[in-house]
Amino acid sequence: MVEEKLIESYIQHKELNMQKVVDDYYNYIRSIIKNSSNVTEEDAEEIISDVFFILWKNTKKLDKKVKFSSYIAGVTKNVIFRKCSKIAKETQNYQIEEIKDFDIDSGIQNSEMNEYIIKNLQEKECKIFEMFYYDGLKTKEIAKELNIKLSNVKTTLHRTRKKVRKILREGGFYK
Repeated sequence: MVEEKLIESYIQHKELNMQKVVDDYYNYIRSIIKNSSNVTEEDAEEIISDVFFILWKNTKKLDKKVKFSSYIAGVTKNVIFRKCSKIAKETQNYQIEEIKDFDIDSGIQNSEMNEYIIKNLQEKECKIFEMFYYDGLKTKEIAKELNIKLSNVKTTLHRTRKKVRKILREGGFYK
């Protein structure tokens, strides 16, 4: 009964009062995003906009027996999942193109170059890079072992690959 009245308070003339929903749930959605994913500020704002759009579009489908905050949390998590999947796919496609330009695996065989790379990386970058390329661990295994988010491992690897290319250019190993 309480939830019915709450949801009814957000609906006026069969339309969702978006300003009231935004005022009441913007920070709640932002905290879900912050706790659930490692996305940029721009992506977070896009996720928030998508959540509010989905709420507005599905006003008639709101179940007055379901807790409104739970419904919003579910929608938010679904949007985060779709966004992160899209980012991961784009990153993977970019990495494939990047590796075509420079085969990092074959370059790792050169010990002088290895030392140069390791010397020029930060500790976290170096650890993840070594675990992935030298130890052959999968990103999920690295995330579990280091107790960090999978998206953090993937982002660090992506940025480290770019950094390695720059380091190798500066060291004269790669043009």
